[in-house]
Amino acid sequence: MSSSSRLVWHRRDLRLADNELYHSDQKTIYSLYIFDPSDYSTRQTGISDGKGGQLHSLNHGPHFTRRLIDAVHSLRRALRSLGGDLIIRTGNPLQVIPQLAQELLIDEVAFSEIPGQYEFKQSEKLKHIVQYGGPHRCKVFTTCSITLVHVNDLPNDPDVWKRLARPNEKQKKRSKGKTKKLDNGAVIAKSNKQSNPNIITIDPTRLRGMPTIMGDFRRVARTAAPVRELYEYPNPESIAKDFTHVNTGNVPSLEELTKPLLESDVPILGCIPNELVMKLVESANDIPHNNGSIEEQSLLHLRDFVQKHAATADRSLCDVSNNNASMLSLPLALGTLSPRQVYHCVKEEQNKLEIEQGNSPSDINWLISHMEMRDYFLFNCFRDGASAYKINPKTPVHKPDTPREWLPLSEHQEKFIRWASGATGLPMVDAGMKELIMTGYTSNRVRQNMASVLTKDLKLDWRLGAEWFQLCLEDHCVAANFGNWSYFAGTGGDPKNRHFRTISQCYRYDPNGSYVRKWINIRDNDVEAALRPWAFDKDWLEPIVNPETQLTFHDKDKLEKTGRLSNG
Repeated sequence: MSSSSRLVWHRRDLRLADNELYHSDQKTIYSLYIFDPSDYSTRQTGISDGKGGQLHSLNHGPHFTRRLIDAVHSLRRALRSLGGDLIIRTGNPLQVIPQLAQELLIDEVAFSEIPGQYEFKQSEKLKHIVQYGGPHRCKVFTTCSITLVHVNDLPNDPDVWKRLARPNEKQKKRSKGKTKKLDNGAVIAKSNKQSNPNIITIDPTRLRGMPTIMGDFRRVARTAAPVRELYEYPNPESIAKDFTHVNTGNVPSLEELTKPLLESDVPILGCIPNELVMKLVESANDIPHNNGSIEEQSLLHLRDFVQKHAATADRSLCDVSNNNASMLSLPLALGTLSPRQVYHCVKEEQNKLEIEQGNSPSDINWLISHMEMRDYFLFNCFRDGASAYKINPKTPVHKPDTPREWLPLSEHQEKFIRWASGATGLPMVDAGMKELIMTGYTSNRVRQNMASVLTKDLKLDWRLGAEWFQLCLEDHCVAANFGNWSYFAGTGGDPKNRHFRTISQCYRYDPNGSYVRKWINIRDNDVEAALRPWAFDKDWLEPIVNPETQLTFHDKDKLEKTGRLSNG
């Protein structure tokens, strides 16, 4: 075997295109994916159980795991088509990677950093073990392939962050230090030289000074960090072909990976009924596997959506089927698609239309905006570290609109169970939870309303919702999930009172009730019954909160005057 070889450890980057890890001076590249048993076993959440202990949940829920298995199989098929293979292991990466590096006489281990406090600690330990801690020591190369902009292109000086975030505000005298100017005249501090240029730094220290407000971060990123070009598809000649002396392993089944969850004697989040967990697993099992090339499918779907649907998509609806949403959250979460591919696909289409029509349409630019928002949550998670999972992750930039008050779960378990099982009596919220449990997905509109009810109406710890979503979502990303929950709970750096009136929201974004009726049984055919079923069905479950609190002032006035919300 060649002594000049690289071992690529895939994490949330299950693709070959636009993957920096496959571009190096190494002669031979081996590919590895590890199913870590700790991701499928219950763990502490940091949320108090009210008895001196902590509530438990787990990292990878059934729907995400089902999609992950398909993506790993797809990556293996892609590598095999190049004459290589994907080595599969089940175990602790801190043990598996050093052992495999020694077995293959690997010269360099390469991987991409991903958000999450557990993942960060794992990365730091691995870098030390591989370089200094074992009988076979080798080099380490790291990058971050899950973001739109590269961390090395962002400022590393708090003064620079502040100046670029609010360019029109008068700033304090800048601290001394070497600077450089961008072509647009913006002043950017030079990066400190790292001890190892092949290992990126992406931690709270590196991101010190990053703005708390999303809009400020996006302004800095646009100014200081131009989106890099795409990496080409790997050269087949660089892919390892000889696996005579190594067991490439097998991909575990969904049944094997969900077994610890089903056999756990620790209740999920202290009170989730076992039958609800079983329903979640059964739903994931019932969805057919995807045996195609998922990376290729992701890219084809992106291009088709950008060219045909992005300009007309009504993303605000409860039901975003029929191309009313990009549906890119899953391929981005798994890394079968990169945010840079999204960016360049949009730019390519805009440039093409500018040549053909003489103008560059802005009505598809929202896709790039979404990638920038996603970057905010990713870098915010890296920056906050362990504090990202606290009930109050950071000090707000201004006084909250209303004081935050959280009720103890130990005294309100029934309310949380009703919310988590889709039994609140509020049509949109219950339909969304049914859809989430059955499919692992629900639209952003519905997710926001579900979060609003839990945090603003029931006043339960927002982290309970984040943990439950982590268990249910097929497109789970810890940074996006916890970041969005904190944002809408009003505990982030921008603590606005984002209280959604779910009945009014349903009236506007599911006007004919088709979404609600798709997921829950509404007995009466009147359009109004999907908004206020309790007024039509005497057996309807009493809503968990007063329905009047779920109406805007205007809609409440209309209901009082006409007896209806809908016009049907």
